[in-house]
Amino acid sequence: MDTLRALRQLAPDDELYLLLGGDQAAALGSWHEPEEVLSLAVAAVGERDEWRREEIAERLGGLCSPERVVFFEMPRVDVSSTLVRRHARGGRPIRYYVPDKVANFIGAQSLYGASAPGGAAS
Repeated sequence: MDTLRALRQLAPDDELYLLLGGDQAAALGSWHEPEEVLSLAVAAVGERDEWRREEIAERLGGLCSPERVVFFEMPRVDVSSTLVRRHARGGRPIRYYVPDKVANFIGAQSLYGASAPGGAAS
């Protein structure tokens, strides 16, 4: 929320878009101050198999007007942050799931229990 507020102050006339997977868009109602999130940024939603447009739109209907939610098409990428964290924590390679710089940073900082470069990030 703080980031959206700061961006709004920096660029008050720009339209902000919050990119979300369908699962997170469907859960947006449980976020802290979801109405304010949607007043600061349009939810740009990429569908996932578990959540389709109609279901997401129905869940968000009480939080904002329909024009505050847009859907976009994209190829399915079966990589989630949960998968990356699980691999890093287990010492398994993540380099094909994230860019090399990100994998190296995760390893160097021992994020998610990852080992230094040469371990989870290799």
